[in-house]
Amino acid sequence: GIDLALAHLSARQAADRSESLVGPMTTSRATTQPAFTTTASRLERFRTRAFPAGEQGRMMGCRDVDARRSSRRRARVLATASIKPLDPKYNRPPDFKIAVVGAGPCGLATALALRRHGFGDVTVFDRFPEIRPALGAAFNLNGGAAVLDKLGLLPEFRAMNNPMRLVRSRRVDANGGPLDRLEIMNVDVPKIIADDPVARHALVSATDGEPLCGTVMRADLLRALADALPPESLMLGREVTGCVTRPANNGPGDTAGAGRSVAALTFRDYPDGKETTEFFDLVVGADGIRGVVRESTFGKSPPKYGGIRIIFGCTAEGDAEAVNARPESEHGEAHQWFGDGCYALVYTAGGERKQHNVAVCIADETETDENAEWRVNGGRSSSKGKTDPAAARAACMEALERYSMPPEVVAVAERCERFFDVGVHYHDPMASWSDPRGCVTLAGDSAHAMPPFLGQGANQSLQDAWTLGEKLGKVRLAGRGAAVDAVAGVDYYGTVAEALAEYEETRKGPTSAIMLSSRVIGFVETGRGPVGWVRDVAFGVLGAAGIAGKIFLKNAVPVL
Repeated sequence: GIDLALAHLSARQAADRSESLVGPMTTSRATTQPAFTTTASRLERFRTRAFPAGEQGRMMGCRDVDARRSSRRRARVLATASIKPLDPKYNRPPDFKIAVVGAGPCGLATALALRRHGFGDVTVFDRFPEIRPALGAAFNLNGGAAVLDKLGLLPEFRAMNNPMRLVRSRRVDANGGPLDRLEIMNVDVPKIIADDPVARHALVSATDGEPLCGTVMRADLLRALADALPPESLMLGREVTGCVTRPANNGPGDTAGAGRSVAALTFRDYPDGKETTEFFDLVVGADGIRGVVRESTFGKSPPKYGGIRIIFGCTAEGDAEAVNARPESEHGEAHQWFGDGCYALVYTAGGERKQHNVAVCIADETETDENAEWRVNGGRSSSKGKTDPAAARAACMEALERYSMPPEVVAVAERCERFFDVGVHYHDPMASWSDPRGCVTLAGDSAHAMPPFLGQGANQSLQDAWTLGEKLGKVRLAGRGAAVDAVAGVDYYGTVAEALAEYEETRKGPTSAIMLSSRVIGFVETGRGPVGWVRDVAFGVLGAAGIAGKIFLKNAVPVL
């Protein structure tokens, strides 16, 4: 991208573009040509020193996103270049007041990423009065683990994760035929990471040299993220009921200057239910698949039901007998079982305190609550209109029997303490995640809720958090010393909207692709009849050819 910009940008284009973005440059138009030439040559020397041949794009330890950037962005980088270094007074992000709505993994990680990139006034709001323990099931972190490493939470990740060593897939024949229990795939996770030139940079920590791929309990991840934030940055028990944007007028409570816009959040505070309004320079909607920020900003767009229900089961923390439900030699393995219309997964999470999980996925056109926030111990509504944990347990055991799932799955399910019977919902890709004024943006499930069949929901949310913090951390508002320090290789943004556009450009592609792929995978994995047979053959071929491992890495390697 740098070479393309150097080849096609004229000095006149550079001057014109710089004026449109950050105001007139300090040099006159007549002296632009020498300044541009000098800056270009210094930038070329920096590029050559910083990126030796064959190593371009690996500095961040992830896929070379910059290689896919448009020449428009690189043109802007060079056009706003200044030979003079930035005034230290302005070499920092603006003093924004930022609200993050939602204290799930995405919201908490977003607050941490913003603080790590120079924003001190960041507050997380959530309607629940506490970061509640013992809620939700487990998920595998890979690209998300790489983000935790960047956030300085590698020790916490190592302490709470169960390293993923193997993914083993087998088929189930309800009639007990010769192909019953036939192994379809066997993926050695550490090996495929070590063998891939991109993955061994992106999914191996530079700190301890170990792979960044392990299974954690959602509750453990929430605790680790919340503990890393200052207590005063968590405002729990404050429910956001609305979000609007408008031009700032420097009235009481406004935090922006003339010519800017602000976002107004309406809260319902508990226990009295009183409503109040506060103003923020930026609001990040990380409040889930049915988020208020999304609906208030972009209108109603109910999530779509995917035609699949999942019954999750989880053993209790510290239950020594439940730990023995799986052999210790299999604790680092995820076992998939494919039946006719049903798919079961058994896996283990946790550091010293292991917890086993079971997920039973069934094709079912009867819509079920997604229960995305794991609000209660249940999910599916009973005949009385309330969630019923006992019914969820009974449904799990009945499904395992009906689809002839093997004893190892049943043994884990019998020891599970909590069950969630939930429906798979998703959002179609959005045209934009941010409002035109640059006051509101979305992250995580609010922006791109996806089915869980590629195991990427939490991973992509954490990547959103880091990318958003990084892009906003490069904002230098016009009139306050905005510039590009080309010699240092730093690309600054002159407006918040510009940074949000780059955030979306980075994150929309991978999240949209994974969401669409997950929908297809869910249909195939729970397929009946001919679909199930084709699935088993196709998965067997993909596994034998090593393609299954490449598909895993394609989604696991972070795009930041």
